[in-house]
Amino acid sequence: MPRYPPLNELVMVTVKRVLPYGAIVAMDEYDGLEAFVHISEVSTGWTRNVSEHLKEGQKAVVKVMRLDPEKRQVDASLKRVSEGERRQKAEAYKAEKRAQKLLERAAFKAKSTPQAALAEAGVPLVAEYGSLHAAFESIAAGEIPQAKIDKKWMDVLSEVAKAEIKKKEVEVKASLNLVFYGSGGLKRLMDALAGVEKASGVQVHYVGAGHYSLKSVAGDYKSAEKALDKVEAFLEAGVSGSQAEYSVERKKK
Repeated sequence: MPRYPPLNELVMVTVKRVLPYGAIVAMDEYDGLEAFVHISEVSTGWTRNVSEHLKEGQKAVVKVMRLDPEKRQVDASLKRVSEGERRQKAEAYKAEKRAQKLLERAAFKAKSTPQAALAEAGVPLVAEYGSLHAAFESIAAGEIPQAKIDKKWMDVLSEVAKAEIKKKEVEVKASLNLVFYGSGGLKRLMDALAGVEKASGVQVHYVGAGHYSLKSVAGDYKSAEKALDKVEAFLEAGVSGSQAEYSVERKKK
């Protein structure tokens, strides 16, 4: 029996046929299993022609709405996928395809076959991490999988992961307004800006008179936000009340 996606899952599809009343799509992650998108599920507005929204060969992200494995029927919706969900799914799909290529490269280095790499390493890694991409990211960071995988595979997987997977980084930006009054204001300003960078690791860039941009780069948003907390703590302790005014405004992610 074919493998079916769960209800409400977002899946990447390729449009196979466009019909007057809908479209037949192949689910790329489920061995090309077909699903049907009714014309009423194509767009939030009134749809006159399905071809205005979908073309044969086009990639799209749909949500699984109904399943009937006995009849081999899957109904899906295009309009119930938000732009954010579509973008996130497309990025995840692209990352997973790249991870599959990395697994093939590992097979080549191990002088084995892609099929063997998938069975002996890929399947247990997906079972543990949820996806090959997540597994490669963790291995690149030095994590050792708990799954029982032969050392020959772990050696080549680690080599490929560390060579090809870039360290994940996120950035949080903020704006800083900082002004000093009285004599020696310029020197105190320069000392304060240098102190901000030293105390927090946040990058400071000049924008205009009294205005600066702050950029905090870290492995996750929580750490990046903590660095900006250090900026505010430093300014509160070292600048507040010393003939100076400052404000920090964080930008929405």
